[in-house]
Amino acid sequence: MQQKLFFLFTFLALSTSVSFAQTEPKDYFSVGVVGGYVHNSLTTSTGYRAFTEYGAGESFTLGIVGRYTFNNWLAVQAEPSLIQKNFSWGRTEGSLTPEIHENRTNNYLQLPVMAHFSFGGQQLKGFLNLGGFAGYQVSANREGVAANLYSYDEPFEFDSTRDNRLECGLLAGIGLEYDTKGFTFFAEGRYEYGISDLQKKYMIQQIPRYNNTYVMQAGVMYNF
Repeated sequence: MQQKLFFLFTFLALSTSVSFAQTEPKDYFSVGVVGGYVHNSLTTSTGYRAFTEYGAGESFTLGIVGRYTFNNWLAVQAEPSLIQKNFSWGRTEGSLTPEIHENRTNNYLQLPVMAHFSFGGQQLKGFLNLGGFAGYQVSANREGVAANLYSYDEPFEFDSTRDNRLECGLLAGIGLEYDTKGFTFFAEGRYEYGISDLQKKYMIQQIPRYNNTYVMQAGVMYNF
């Protein structure tokens, strides 16, 4: 339900941006840096693992942003970045609760590409980003307590049969930007919806796992 409301809101914002669009030519290239806060969770089920639940993870993203502006309402934007998509799981009942748990840190190199729609004034503008992303999980770490109350903190070893390290998905973001002479400052709230299972098809009746990622970020670009 939350995802449906988010996409409905972005559709309405896009309709507003088109209706208020100006057609005056204004093509230029911009490059800068962007970073912010990440809240990630999994769309999945614990299946046969009774009294277990998944939790969200908080982390960061940091990247480079490049944008080519065609006019004062339409641009195309790319953001090669490093992003962490963390999550956790833990026992919810039993004598060992809450000792048995695991926190997973997942590091991705990611490339979001999107259409950038602007609306509003000449300096202070609202904007809407719509597009997709592709990424590769370069490393991971796991920390927690096992059933025998053994504590561990170690790199996660990927299994080529089980783990799908390639991820792709859709994204939508909305925010504000302020143009000064030569620079653009911006802040954005973004939702990234993973559409590729984090596992390969390696077993019967496999339970899929997808990332759901919320990003709050800000940055600055220099306009050439």
